[in-house]
Amino acid sequence: MRIEKMVLGNMNNNTYIIIGRDEKTALIVDPSYKPERIIEYISGLGLELKAMLITHGHFDHIGAVDKIKAHYNVPVITHEEEARIMSDSIKNLSTYFLAREVTATADTYIEDGDILDYGDDLVFKVITVPGHSVKGVCYYCQEENVVFTGDTLLAGSIGRTDYYNGNQSDLVEAINNRLMFLPDETKVFPGHGSDTTIRNEKKNNPFLQS
Repeated sequence: MRIEKMVLGNMNNNTYIIIGRDEKTALIVDPSYKPERIIEYISGLGLELKAMLITHGHFDHIGAVDKIKAHYNVPVITHEEEARIMSDSIKNLSTYFLAREVTATADTYIEDGDILDYGDDLVFKVITVPGHSVKGVCYYCQEENVVFTGDTLLAGSIGRTDYYNGNQSDLVEAINNRLMFLPDETKVFPGHGSDTTIRNEKKNNPFLQS
């Protein structure tokens, strides 16, 4: 697996392009902004895009979905509760932050514990971590020791909880109970900021200390 990170938009969102070891297959996690740049990268490498995996429905994680969908016609995947947020410009905060509507539609709903299998090293377990959003989704690949956490767990921090249906106690509890049990060497790829590891967050994240 090869992971390419694009930092896009004025909120410095991390959009990830995950490339399988066959160098033919790709996935996108949280297509945030600049769809033309994302499309150019994937097409330039001759990759076959299989799906877009959405961690949560906030506007800055879905802004490029529609144009990429129109180009590749691949499924947009997230939890049903997050799909509702994606499609509502008030709940997804675009009306508040941008004074305009940004929405997107999911095609496939996933639940906690589901397995997404795109072959070889592109197999992900769905872990729901509520608190930043209603049913935020993390995508964990055991074989490669990586997890994509969106805005739940960040390097040295956690996601904001003062948005629609946010709850800091729920988020901290969910991270401790659902993510901190992953192997220490697991690499964490968040929605903003630098990557980290589960070990680093256990030792250094002030929000997770008892």
